[in-house]
Amino acid sequence: MAAWCSNYEFEDVISSVEAPAVETFHAGSAYESRQWMVRRLIWRPGVRALAARMNPGLKPIRLTQDYDVLVYVCMNPSDLLYLNAIEGWRDRCRTKLCYMVEFYSGWLKEYEFHLTQYLTGFDQVYLSFSGSVPSVHRAVGKPVHHVPLGADLFRFTPYPTPPQRGIDVYSMGRRSEMGHQAFLKQLRKGELFYIYDTIPGLFIQPKNHLEHRDLIANCAKRARYFITYPAKVDVAEETRGQSEAGARFFEGAAAGSILLGQAPTVPAFARDFSWPGAVLNIGGSEEELMATLDHWNRRPEQAAALRRQNACTALRSFDWGHRWAEMLRLAGLPATPQLQEREARLSKLAALAESTPLTA
Repeated sequence: MAAWCSNYEFEDVISSVEAPAVETFHAGSAYESRQWMVRRLIWRPGVRALAARMNPGLKPIRLTQDYDVLVYVCMNPSDLLYLNAIEGWRDRCRTKLCYMVEFYSGWLKEYEFHLTQYLTGFDQVYLSFSGSVPSVHRAVGKPVHHVPLGADLFRFTPYPTPPQRGIDVYSMGRRSEMGHQAFLKQLRKGELFYIYDTIPGLFIQPKNHLEHRDLIANCAKRARYFITYPAKVDVAEETRGQSEAGARFFEGAAAGSILLGQAPTVPAFARDFSWPGAVLNIGGSEEELMATLDHWNRRPEQAAALRRQNACTALRSFDWGHRWAEMLRLAGLPATPQLQEREARLSKLAALAESTPLTA
């Protein structure tokens, strides 16, 4: 799925600074039927303990040596089932780290069995949603930390040679229908270059995650405004009222775009995006949205300063390398020279960005 490509990008960055042994899951001959069965049996109290040990149709991965660290990046609790395909992961890895991208506290009752069966086998658990840390910690009894989402800044930053911003508004993924219709109206009048998705998210399955991330980054770096909303803004029933920051905030800031939409209410977001104008609220009507665009379009110097602020902050804080360094620190593990070199290159780019304006 397209949403998973950000996770693969994180794994790529880790690989670039660690030179790890990468084990890739491959579907077995009965993958579809076995996965269907295991994913359903694990919800049945009478057989869930058995299902929790079953391989959901993947070709087994046999660890034939001992490793210092296991890093498991997953989207949600259902992905923990794939650990059953790795034979010996609990015994042959000295330190075990799990990074889970999507988990809401309101899911705890449903997924408590998944968490206690698998996350208790890890030494450190990291969640991208800060509001879920306390509940997961109580459930698994292991150290649980908030590590926000990020981006590959060397892919997303407009520096050192900022391109022209020929796209007025770039929107991908979930969005506000009010805002979308307002932008479409301007597009049809010939007053706006608006890029948006026309295919439902569940059907977007890129063949190559690198090409997909390159496409997103190249559009974002050329967009004046980048649409951002709290995660799952159009399916609020799934969040149980928990407002969290999805990857779009970090990607849009990294690209030096102005973030336009709605800021999450979780306190951690205000900490990470603490500068004035970090997210421009589009309001609840077309009139308010157009007024916001008009305000910033009439102030090109202020808009350029805000774009530079976004890009500079991202270079200093939002790279996947920064996230990996924080995970290592929390686990009491040292940073490699390659990671330190990456952070130094990002700092050098940030210093350049501070003296190089971003034009409209």
